[in-house]
Amino acid sequence: MTGNEFVGVPYPPRASTKEIVFVRHAESEGNVEGRWHGHTDGQLSPAGEASLEALGRRLARWEFNVVISSPLTRARRTAESFSDEMVIDEDFIEMNVGRWEGLTFDQVEEMHGDELHAAFTDWNVPMGGGETLYEVGRRAIAAVDRVFATLGEGERAAVVTHGGLLQSVLHRHLPGRRIHPITANTGISRVITQFGRPRLVTFNDTAHHGPRPPGVEHHLAEGNPVLALVRHGRTRANIEQRWQGRGDWDLDEIGVSQAEALQRFYGRTRLVYSSPLKRAMSTAERLATNGVVPLDGLKEMDMGEWEGLTSDEILTRWPEMMESIYRQGVDLRRGSHGETWGELTARVANTIATISPDSGEPTVIVAHGGAIRSYISSLTTTTDTHSESLFTPANTSVTHVALTDYGPQILDYAIAAHLEDLEE
Repeated sequence: MTGNEFVGVPYPPRASTKEIVFVRHAESEGNVEGRWHGHTDGQLSPAGEASLEALGRRLARWEFNVVISSPLTRARRTAESFSDEMVIDEDFIEMNVGRWEGLTFDQVEEMHGDELHAAFTDWNVPMGGGETLYEVGRRAIAAVDRVFATLGEGERAAVVTHGGLLQSVLHRHLPGRRIHPITANTGISRVITQFGRPRLVTFNDTAHHGPRPPGVEHHLAEGNPVLALVRHGRTRANIEQRWQGRGDWDLDEIGVSQAEALQRFYGRTRLVYSSPLKRAMSTAERLATNGVVPLDGLKEMDMGEWEGLTSDEILTRWPEMMESIYRQGVDLRRGSHGETWGELTARVANTIATISPDSGEPTVIVAHGGAIRSYISSLTTTTDTHSESLFTPANTSVTHVALTDYGPQILDYAIAAHLEDLEE
């Protein structure tokens, strides 16, 4: 599939999209102390202040039409690291946890354990007598939709806010309990609107602090395997917006540069699993120190008669089929005799389940935009028939998934900070 080939500083959105870049505030004193600081104000920790240098240096290169911040100090101070001007918006304040404000997590568990469990089980139960998860979600989504409505086509806003509120924003893209962790301090998540709906472009991007997110290191230290899902580098078909599917295109010049940039940023690993298609194998070979294992089940979606055609060509020849799939949500075989999205999802998930993951470092799997998107979506409780709430990951982006005792956990999605220094 074509996806959106972001190259440059920093992945400029297509002109037909609007974008919100969400940033969770830097580490606060309350975070260090393990306290419930909803509406409670407070300062950043020394480590939080130090982390702003890397965040500010990265985001100062991005162009924003407006920067919006929660009124709390920890958010405003974070916004100041990359912008001299901001709009304060009360709707992006953290959730109100009532009488739990200022208590440690252990104290709430000990003193109000039943109430805490009820609030997370039933979203209509107030958190410590404050807001319910349902109320926070309604407030968050209404605020996000309002910001999108104020943006013009091709415009971008930054919103600096809080972990609890971001959980509600992310829930409509990654629904389900314990599917993903709370966004890390200074973590960046990007949402665009395209085809009339919001789509998650990246989640929990902390690459300004290095290639190995803390969550990855934590799970590896706990003995939980971590998968690193990598999309192949750019091909000529991507640029021409052709539906390549099983078409065996190799990397173009920029694609090679992207793969080499990923290798410099992420490093090499002992063993890499890959789709056998050239664009994936060429990317995988630049990441492996001890060979690449090709797996047919990691191939891109079979596009049938649509293989190699552009979207306009497909729309002209198969308007009814395109209408049924992408407007009505009917999961038909692509190009008459290709695969359905459900078949792609099952094939990729079953293939990944057969891989024996490494226990000491991330297990790298190089595949394709549609294949990765289908796998990530399969870990959630979405009812979206073709995972349109997720945007196709950028070329050579990395997505980490931890395999835990309670199921897979999506640690981040489509991180490609190494592309920001490449020239188009």
